[in-house]
This record gives sequence, C-alpha cells and structure tokens, in this order.
Amino acid sequence: MATTGFGGKTDHFGFATTDLILQESSKVPRAPNEAKALDANGDVAVTELYGNAAGTIYDVSCTYLLKSGTLDLSTLYVGELSTGVVVTGIKVDTTNGDWPKVAVTGVLGTAAFQAPSGKLAKAPLPAITITGGKFAQGLGFTVSSGALNSSSLSVQCETAEAADGEGEPVAYAASFPNAEVTAQGVYTSAAFAWAVTEPGVGLVEKQAESTVEPQAAWQTSTATGYIPMVRGTVP
Repeated sequence: MATTGFGGKTDHFGFATTDLILQESSKVPRAPNEAKALDANGDVAVTELYGNAAGTIYDVSCTYLLKSGTLDLSTLYVGELSTGVVVTGIKVDTTNGDWPKVAVTGVLGTAAFQAPSGKLAKAPLPAITITGGKFAQGLGFTVSSGALNSSSLSVQCETAEAADGEGEPVAYAASFPNAEVTAQGVYTSAAFAWAVTEPGVGLVEKQAESTVEPQAAWQTSTATGYIPMVRGTVP
C-alpha cells in the first residue's frame, strides 16, 4: 500500500512500465530573473520578476530502473513529448554493480514548440535494446576483448526560447546534437577493446581505448563515441 508523502511516485514523462519502474522524481519551480532599479543612494528602489512570473514553468526529473524484460531505447524521446512536457536530456547507465538506470530531465509548462515543416520537435533515442539485469551492457557496440565494467549513453535536446517585451518566454524550438556513448572496461585475458560496428546503430568512435596502469591492479580503459540523432517526422 502506498504511503502519502513517502517515496518517488510522480512520473512526469509517462515512461514507466511494468519493467521500467520509477525510482525517484523531482519538480522545482523555475527561478525567475530579477530586474532592479536603484535610487540615488544605490539602494534597490523597485524589483520586477520576469522569466516565470506566473510560476507555471517547472524543472523536473525522473530516474527509472529496468528491473526485468527489455527496453528498446528508440521508444524514448528527447524534445517535446506534448505541449508543455519537454525532455531536455536522457542518460542511460549500465554497470556490473546495478540494474540499468534511465535518468531523465525536462521542463513542464512551456508553450508549444515550433518545428521545421514535416518535422517534429522531438527525436527518438538510438535503436539500442537493453536488458533488465545486473550486468554491464554494450550500448551500440560489442566487446572484442577484456571485460566491460560500465557503459553510458547521453542524449540532449537543446532548447531555444524567445521572450516578449516583459521577458516572458513566448516561443520555443528544439535542436538535437549527437548522442554520446562511453565504455569503461578492464584487462582480463587481454586489454579491453570495443567494436563499434553493431548494425543499425551508427556509433562512430570518437576516442579509442585509453590505457591506465595502476599500481597492483588490473589495467583499465575508457573509450568514447557518438551517434548522430535524427529528428522525428510528422506521421
């Protein structure tokens, strides 16, 4: 039985399923800006708040855990999910010490977004499937030697705002930079190495595997890459 006022309950983005469970969430009113006029003594004579004067815009976040089953990441979007609900960032983490987690940040209370003709103001994540289990997983890559310890996929939506004469936002638009992928591994029978040729994902190596040789410990490596994002189209 749920207890009022205890634990994470509010799914701001509607991503939760039977397998992808909500762990925690937050909702914080966006702090407005201050415009101050000073008197002859340099003291503040009058202050006007702007940027969220009506108090209707909120910065929100949700953290989900994939406890079982599978999740096709391309079913998740960054950008405008619906009018007033915007995902500004998603970070997917897998590790050998926990179940996969999906951390989502966003904004509530915006006006409708503008988009190019025939396009949407949102973009799906890369077509990568993760599994609900306590193990590190390749996110658009495979491991050719060594052992994978952790991996992450970070996707952002860059939002632009236009304000009226009183500094209140009245128009919005979105753009989508490349998704970033990071892999961290360890030497086992050989040095950690990844292969970025998984079909249909389009991961491009940005920085090849590094080598860190610690004292009295196994050598570790980190590699990074990017995946081009594709804006959604009008059905």
